[in-house]
Amino acid sequence: MAQAVERADNGATPPLRLSRVFRARRETVFRAWSSAEHVSRWFAPEGCVVEEAVVDMRIGGNFELSMRAPGMVHRLRGSFVEIVPNTRLVLDMRIEDDDGAPLFRAYTELDFADAPGGTRLDVTQTYTLIDLSKAWMLEGAPQGWSSTLDNLEREAARMEAGA
Repeated sequence: MAQAVERADNGATPPLRLSRVFRARRETVFRAWSSAEHVSRWFAPEGCVVEEAVVDMRIGGNFELSMRAPGMVHRLRGSFVEIVPNTRLVLDMRIEDDDGAPLFRAYTELDFADAPGGTRLDVTQTYTLIDLSKAWMLEGAPQGWSSTLDNLEREAARMEAGA
């Protein structure tokens, strides 16, 4: 049985924190976030596909995706809040259902560091529910991120191979 997501009355939830070491240079892993071409190849968990992506990597620039899952489409609309080349990205994103209704915000902090054998990426994502009836959607976030980071691993390897 799924465990309910803990949240405060204002819809805030405890941050999700994950780390992953990629067998790729830090510059490559960072660059995978920098364009719609790269992001559209990896920014979706298993069973989902990115149909459209807009990535304008500059402070205030858009980070937007349309992601199709079986039976539904989610839109992610956000912007870059902080960019420290090859070191840190911060994105403020809003996830919407296929009718454009906002579901939750995802404030996402990404820290890139050298690690033995490659690059460590630390992800901290803080959610604020907009539609409190959709709290169940956040329960799959750890598995969704794990699957998405598997895709990022493959994209970074592809990029390093010069494809």
